[in-house]
Amino acid sequence: MPRLTPATLLLVLSALSLACSAPPPAPAVSRGDRELDATVPKARPEPVAAAAGPGVQADGEVVSAVNWFEGTLDEAQAAAQAAGKLVFVDVGAYWCPPCRKLDEEVFILPEVAEALGKGFIAVHIDAEKGEGPEVVARYRVQAYPTLLVLAAGGLEKGRIVDALAPAELLAGLEEIARGGDVLKALEAEVAGRPEDLEARYRLGNAYALAARRAEAEAELARVIAGDPDNARGLAAKAMADRAAFLVAKQDGDPEQAIALYRELQQKFPTAKESLRAYRQIGRELHKLGRDDEAIASLHAMVNAAPDDLDLKSAFGWFSFRERCRPEAGLAAVEAGLVIDAKQAELHYLRAELKHQLGEHAAALASIREASALEPESAFYKRQQRRFAALAGVGS
Repeated sequence: MPRLTPATLLLVLSALSLACSAPPPAPAVSRGDRELDATVPKARPEPVAAAAGPGVQADGEVVSAVNWFEGTLDEAQAAAQAAGKLVFVDVGAYWCPPCRKLDEEVFILPEVAEALGKGFIAVHIDAEKGEGPEVVARYRVQAYPTLLVLAAGGLEKGRIVDALAPAELLAGLEEIARGGDVLKALEAEVAGRPEDLEARYRLGNAYALAARRAEAEAELARVIAGDPDNARGLAAKAMADRAAFLVAKQDGDPEQAIALYRELQQKFPTAKESLRAYRQIGRELHKLGRDDEAIASLHAMVNAAPDDLDLKSAFGWFSFRERCRPEAGLAAVEAGLVIDAKQAELHYLRAELKHQLGEHAAALASIREASALEPESAFYKRQQRRFAALAGVGS
């Protein structure tokens, strides 16, 4: 089994990277993170059924090899206590691409199911429904997917963020289960090479992900001071992480987060993190109920690089996920489709935004276009059935 490095285990990703940004810890769910309607698919596939073996089925449905526990997290902990096992908690959301990767490529494998079955009670938590928001807040989940390993009493032993390859996932779980301490390994790395700013940045990320705010603040500050002109590209990343993971998520302070993002943009205007900050500023403004300003920030983002399809997609994701001015996000998405009509993700976002605007027939047409462009996508096959049901027609 391959060795899993500390940097792989504890990985904090920004909002436009592979892992999906999670809402900040809070007692209640913000407007941007409330549940989608009840017609959306479940975030995780059903356990193995007698009629179908594990894998992605022809119609796009996913049959998991994992025997997911059916019940609450408290009930899973009780079952783990009785069985002398740990609890494996998969925290994700149906719309999150790395979560779908786990579903479709990892949790369908017999060896993964066997390892989880031997040592864990495995439970999926939909981050946006039921007890999900409370679990996200309790364990300070920063991004999706987050895979928590808990003792039966609920104490966290470790976590993995992002969709790892099966061998890496199993190696990571084994390391956590036997008491390996990834943070200590990162701390030792920095202690041995105190001048290594990249190692300090990885440690700061790890502290932020583990919700160890003071330590994260200290390490990120050292990175910022050590790269004053952002020559190594680390200072801007550290500033963005401080605003997102410490102030916006852990402190729950939108005003201060906005101030820090704007400081980043002023100090390093050409850094990619400064461009991405427009979306984060929009999210924080939306939390404050200042939607006109939020949309203005997203417009500033796309106007900075008018031909960048990723930015138009980011605008669409913002409006969809935050349920903020879907007509504005739709306009950005449709502008992207004018540039390249073969972008399946843009057609999918158009479907979601048309649905939010009550245009169900147009939503169905858009998801059919996405599925035609990527006919092997299990996700688009499932979404095609969902939008057909919403439109009251067959898929």
